Amino acid sequence: MWGRWMKKSGNTLICIGKASKKSLTLPASGHPRHFFVLPLIKSLTFNIICSLLFGLEPGTRREKFLALFQRMIEGMWSVPVNLPFTRFNRSLKASLMVRKMVADIVNEKRVDLEQGKVPASHDLITKLLSIRDEGGAPVVSEKEIVDNVMLVMVAGYDTSSVLITFMVRLLANDPDVYAAMLHEQEEIAKSKAIGEPLTWEDVSKMKYTWRVALETLRIFPPVFGGFRKALKDIEFGGYLIPKGWQIFWAANMTQRDESIFPDSMKFDPTRFDQNIASIPPYCFVAFGAGQRICPGYEFARFETLVVMHYLLARFTWKLCCSNHSSSSKDNDFSRDPMPVFPQGLLIQVRPICNIAC
Repeated sequence: MWGRWMKKSGNTLICIGKASKKSLTLPASGHPRHFFVLPLIKSLTFNIICSLLFGLEPGTRREKFLALFQRMIEGMWSVPVNLPFTRFNRSLKASLMVRKMVADIVNEKRVDLEQGKVPASHDLITKLLSIRDEGGAPVVSEKEIVDNVMLVMVAGYDTSSVLITFMVRLLANDPDVYAAMLHEQEEIAKSKAIGEPLTWEDVSKMKYTWRVALETLRIFPPVFGGFRKALKDIEFGGYLIPKGWQIFWAANMTQRDESIFPDSMKFDPTRFDQNIASIPPYCFVAFGAGQRICPGYEFARFETLVVMHYLLARFTWKLCCSNHSSSSKDNDFSRDPMPVFPQGLLIQVRPICNIAC
């Protein structure tokens, strides 16, 4: 549903593009600047979410929303011990406040919609509020709207920002992949007038860029696994898993399995070219699979492709650290439980102006 709405909405790519241009801007001096990638991209993805899903403009309300949202995210994968001093407890409290803020926005949008102040396709919430059955009754309840908006927020914030950060690191370390991605994006940019927004046709041409994203997700999945409940007794690998038990699946167990992805630690975007049909079902689970596939998948794809387009069109960069450096290990990462770079991945950036952007 999200993908269909975003494609029908003429505002989607414009919104992502404006937010990207605003966040990815350097002074006209041309001098190099230093940035920590992960915090920068997290700020950008949150701005995209606020504009596209809520139509929420910058200001005190958005800043409060971001602080609560980040606190909620920090405890999502923490040990579920609900005591006052724990990260889990802080996350639960923040989650309730975020849900309250989303519910308030939904009510405000409902009033605006009823009074004709905004069109039905103004943002995701107004679109959901405007869906009616043949009798004119709402199809989607307020609780369902809040639940789904919360889900898309998480999918479009943490996972996308981690993916883009890993792609920035990859392009700094792999000149061949960088050259191929740059060529694809240059061809798209050359067909545009200066300042002209991207179209869905442009995004559909970013095939190599998305294959690079998928291969990045295969090797470095932002979400390392998830829980499922056994609906019946099952036997797996000689072990009996009783009905009702919680099962934890780990993405790396399949996505780095040599029998499924030969030479699995080699970065090879062609795995997702013509060969994608040879990948067995449920073996690439960066966005889940089957009925439980992430509903924010299309949103994350559009967001990643548009942001990478403007990064490549506007800048060159290099890492300010090295895996072989004894003084800095910011090129390495740990999990907490999402991938975390010690300082956020420091890069030196230079603006370029040789193609329309």
